[in-house]
Amino acid sequence: MLSTTLLHSARLILWSTAVLALPLGLAAQDRDTILKKDGKHKTKVLIVKLDRDMISYKSRGKDFTIKLDLVSGYRFGSAPDAYTRGLSASSRENHVTAAKLFDEASKATKVAVVKQAAIFFAGRSFALASLKDATHSDNAVSNLQAYLTATPNGYYMPQAKVRLAQASLAGGDAAGAETMLKAIETEAASGNWELYWPVLIKYTLARAQYEQKKFSDARFSFQAVDGAIATALGQGTKYNSQLANLKTEALVRQGETYIGEKMYDDALGYYQTLAGNNTRGVRAAALAGQGQILYIQGVDKNDETKLRQAQNELAKACIEPDTSDSTSAKALFYMGKVLTALGDKEQGSLGRAKTYYTAVRKNYGATEWAARAREELEG
Repeated sequence: MLSTTLLHSARLILWSTAVLALPLGLAAQDRDTILKKDGKHKTKVLIVKLDRDMISYKSRGKDFTIKLDLVSGYRFGSAPDAYTRGLSASSRENHVTAAKLFDEASKATKVAVVKQAAIFFAGRSFALASLKDATHSDNAVSNLQAYLTATPNGYYMPQAKVRLAQASLAGGDAAGAETMLKAIETEAASGNWELYWPVLIKYTLARAQYEQKKFSDARFSFQAVDGAIATALGQGTKYNSQLANLKTEALVRQGETYIGEKMYDDALGYYQTLAGNNTRGVRAAALAGQGQILYIQGVDKNDETKLRQAQNELAKACIEPDTSDSTSAKALFYMGKVLTALGDKEQGSLGRAKTYYTAVRKNYGATEWAARAREELEG
């Protein structure tokens, strides 16, 4: 879901926390750098604490602080090699490898502030991995809880809380995730959090409600995402591409809440209207949604005409430009389902259906549809 949209933020993390080479003659404890928004660097310092509102550091034996709103990032000069390699893996969205490297780094360093950053990044990476593979959720939860316990007002506290809720949801605790998200939604509103996180909170809350079959609540929450995104974009943010993808996902999943309630005519009408939306990727998703509903109605009523209509809408979704991986996978999956339902009414339908399921597994393994395709192939 959210895993193919984070490359930009990963690159920012890599830049803001990169390890500097140690200059000759520089004391081992004074080799960190604080990057200021005015372009000036505070080098040859020892970062001792990373808080939500300020960074504390030592320079030439004296204590200093700098407010976070003056800072664009920082660099550790004493982090283990595994930390650096973890940042590199994270920038490539290789989240499992990154998580393991950060875990290794957290155990290798004796510098408290580096250890806590490594624990956070391990938790973050496991959480992102859990969006594709739920088996990583437990490791995500344990690392993020450890970070929040050690640094309750830490530099990465907002993201840690959101990722913790995501990992809990991925691990199957939708009710626990909903409780968590409602609590931090209030906290984010009053805590001056960067605007991307309130958007992701609302989106993840909607997903948690959907998983509990609270379809009406989920629909309301998905609708709220759009307003939150408009606010974030209006105030300027570095997460524009991520916000655009969340907007599309929220729009599409509103239709799925109608399907969850078996309000198929409402769902079809919603997707037909959405197909006129010019937002990038939305038309393809709307066409795939129409195909999904027409397939459901065709199977329910044993209506070949509906199945043929579904086939047509899904085919259009497949060739629509700017189609996301999730939409492409969904369209191909339901193309397979339609052919399976047509059976002997279309020559070679079962063999062709398997071809579609195989394509979903092979090309879109990171989407939710890959597991469903595997189930179809394995019977």
